[in-house]
Amino acid sequence: MAALDRVKVLVLGDSGVGKSSLVHLLCQNQVLGNPSWTVGCSVDVRIHDYKEGTPEEKVYYIELWDVGGSVGSATSVKSTRAVFYNLLNGIILVHDLTNKKSSQNLYRWSLEALNRDVAPTGVLVTNG
Repeated sequence: MAALDRVKVLVLGDSGVGKSSLVHLLCQNQVLGNPSWTVGCSVDVRIHDYKEGTPEEKVYYIELWDVGGSVGSATSVKSTRAVFYNLLNGIILVHDLTNKKSSQNLYRWSLEALNRDVAPTGVLVTNG
């Protein structure tokens, strides 16, 4: 097997929106029966075969970083979380369809993760 390319993806959103459940489903292919609060950060991995069985096949080692906390946290908490935001390849923003505030906070999560004062250019896909 060839060397695996590492991909780091942050999973961000307000507390209680289902980030841990989503990461577990993506990495373990099963529903998380009894989710608990994430303190700090939890990392789960998935090996993904891109274009398996073709000449363009490539194997990726995908790290999904489930970052706990609330976007409205104190400055000290935000600066502590900033250590998780280095060298990232992608961000998955998660919100709760029954909690409008969690959807509104996605903008602030993206600014915090990218350490910017203005919104990043990109695509936000949401089902709410």
